[in-house]
Amino acid sequence: MWKPRKRSTPQKRIDTLIGAGTSVLGNVTFTGGLRIDGKVLGNVIAVGADPCTLVVGEHAEVQGEIRVSHVVVNGKVVGPVMADGYVELQPRARVTGD
Repeated sequence: MWKPRKRSTPQKRIDTLIGAGTSVLGNVTFTGGLRIDGKVLGNVIAVGADPCTLVVGEHAEVQGEIRVSHVVVNGKVVGPVMADGYVELQPRARVTGD
């Protein structure tokens, strides 16, 4: 029997913040909601079965792969972006990658 696909709703709250002026060297894994206002040199990957949301702030930079269910980009991303739900590119988004 055919089953309708469940729609995942985005995580509405931010559980973790990588603040402005903070640099992370290495991969970041998270559940829930993550906002990046600093710099991440590594992959950003959501783990677990629940929908997760990543927000890349206006002055933020991510150099690496992004794999989440929902992502909102308003900063700089260098690398592939993969989302199960949606990708939102805001006016100041700069993405170099797939």
